[in-house]
Amino acid sequence: MEKIWNKKFILLFITNLLMMATFYASVPILPIYCQQIGITGAKIGIVLTAMSVTTVLFRAFAGYILDNFNRYHVYMLFLALFCLPFLGFVAFPFYAALVAIRLYMGVVYSVCGSATTTLAGDVLPPGKVGQGVNRFALTISLGMAAYPSAASSTRRQNGRNLFWRMLFINRLCRSCSI
Repeated sequence: MEKIWNKKFILLFITNLLMMATFYASVPILPIYCQQIGITGAKIGIVLTAMSVTTVLFRAFAGYILDNFNRYHVYMLFLALFCLPFLGFVAFPFYAALVAIRLYMGVVYSVCGSATTTLAGDVLPPGKVGQGVNRFALTISLGMAAYPSAASSTRRQNGRNLFWRMLFINRLCRSCSI
């Protein structure tokens, strides 16, 4: 009998958990960072919303890309591309750049998010795809539950620029480890 928790599934589970951790770790920090560099009011909302807009708009294209190209290679490319924005927060600390970075993040996240679930379905035994994808979805809940508070604590102790560099290194290491 084939198991849900096979080697490939476990690696995807861990990778997606860490991707969600990186994403959700940046959520409580970004508004504070915007205020510290002089962005205020509705502009902070635009910076935060930009990623959501492009994630939704690009999701259909992400599906096309994943259906027509090697899913694993597409995933690896976009997982590596997801590292870059975190350095961009430090390198370009002004409003227009942050909006552009967040728009870019939305495109990349839409492909990564679609790819991980699709790849998880591909590595699961055919009779257990529903159960496996259900368990795989825990990575989102775990990332959302644990990492915002951990990020806030890390940022308070280490300063804003070090926080973004740490997220970049975190993403880079995960991209290389698969």
